[in-house]
Parts: sequence; C-alpha cells; structure tokens
Amino acid sequence: MTGSLLIYNERSGRSDPALLAEIEALFADAGRPIGRKLALGEADLPTAASARAERLDLVVTLSGDGSMSSVADRLGGWDGTLLVLPGGTMNLLSHALHGDLTAPEVVTAHLAGKGSVLQVPVLRAGDLTAYTGIIIGPTAAWGDVREDLRNLDVAALAANVPRALAATFKEPGVVLDEHAGEYPAIFVEPGRTGLRAYGVLASSAGDLFGHGWAWLSGDFRNGPSEPLGTARNMRFRTGSARLDLLVDGEKEEAPNLLDVYADKSRVHFHAVLDDVAWP
Repeated sequence: MTGSLLIYNERSGRSDPALLAEIEALFADAGRPIGRKLALGEADLPTAASARAERLDLVVTLSGDGSMSSVADRLGGWDGTLLVLPGGTMNLLSHALHGDLTAPEVVTAHLAGKGSVLQVPVLRAGDLTAYTGIIIGPTAAWGDVREDLRNLDVAALAANVPRALAATFKEPGVVLDEHAGEYPAIFVEPGRTGLRAYGVLASSAGDLFGHGWAWLSGDFRNGPSEPLGTARNMRFRTGSARLDLLVDGEKEEAPNLLDVYADKSRVHFHAVLDDVAWP
C-alpha cells in the first residue's frame, strides 16, 4: 500500500483552505505527499474494500467526532491507519489520542514517527458504534441547539431551545438497569476497563447553564453529572416508545431497552500520546 487520503469537513470553521494547505505541505516536505483530498459530502466515503483497491495505507480526517466516526465505521476491517486531526466543534477522540496538539502539530509528530498505532475502545449498541460516547435520553435534543449555534441560525434557535427545554423537563427520563433514579439523559463512554456511565443532572437553571457552557466549550462531559459506575455491558430504558441518542454528537434514535457493550475499534488509529488518555 502506498497511498494517502485527506478527508475534511468544509462546514467546520477549522477546515479553512490555509490549514488544509499547511497540512498538505507538511506531508509533501516529508516526502509523503497526500495522494487525494475528499470534502465530506462530495463523494462516498471510502470502505475497507475501496481503500484496499486504492492502495491506501493512511487516511487523515480533519473534522469533528461525528464525521470521524462515519469514516472509521466505513473503514472497519481495513489494515491501514486512520490519523484523526482536530477539525470540528467537538474533538474528543483527537484529544484522547493526541492531547491538546493542533492539527499541524499532530501531523508533524506523526511524520516524525512519534506515538503508536492501536485499536481504540468503542461502545456498540445494535448497529451503532460510538468512539467517544453516547448521550441517551431526551436531553439529546440539545444537539439541535448546538447545530443551530454552529450555523448561526437564529430562527431555528428560537424553535429548538423551547423544544429542548420541554424535552429536558417534561419527557420521560432514562434509567440504567440496576441503578435507582431517572435522569433526563445518561452519558456513557468507552474506557480501558469497560463502559463508564454518568447521570446528567438538569434540575435547575444553573445545571442547564453548566451544560450549555460545556457544549460551547467543546466537551459536553464537563456539564453537571454524577457517576453511575463501570461495566462491560449496560442496559438503558425509558417510559416512552423510543430513546433519543447523540452518538459521537450526531442524532440517532433507538427502540426502548437499549443494550450497550464495550468493544475495540475495527480500524487502527495513530496516537501521538505514549499514554493514551482513556478514562
């Protein structure tokens, strides 16, 4: 395998032409020029089979967690390496793999041979895979508000903020089996020893402000919550017919009674950090 592909998200403010040019120049100067670029949405994402046919050994993503997740899912079973660069609203996997390095700093470290290649912990729920985590419950409606803010869509904000507030305080909450209490949402993330779950607290205006600040600052895990423990498998339920989800920040739905289990990724990632920051 000899080729490389750079996938980027033009909708992200971090994927500006100057940054793309800088990344390409770093690879070219190292004698490893990027073979092809692909803007998300302009063509199908590569699959494991098409990556092999194209003789790719490296796929670079400059995007947020949701887009990265789509790329990684499609490449499952491919024997090349995925290099994740921070290029979106939330970049939790990039932070876990590379710390606070910028995209050019990650590329420089990768080209210098720093770090290692590994399979990362993931969580699976039916046909869904999350590389950073899932928010389960009606509070997932705040994902629409985040997108409205990112797009500066004032009209949509006016409609979606009241809808998210109503979902948070009025819709049936979510319960983790074998735990007392119902929450407007539960966040579950993959880790070294299994899944970690946190009950989201949203009983007051102060809690909502804390969550809003966490979303805007790029890590929704920093909002008010309480730990619910660690396990290899977890089951979630609610009083309504379905569960609302944010999977790596992207909206999904699932039937009531959702079984989630810990697993390893089916694609290999390059990590600059010697001690990758898994919880």
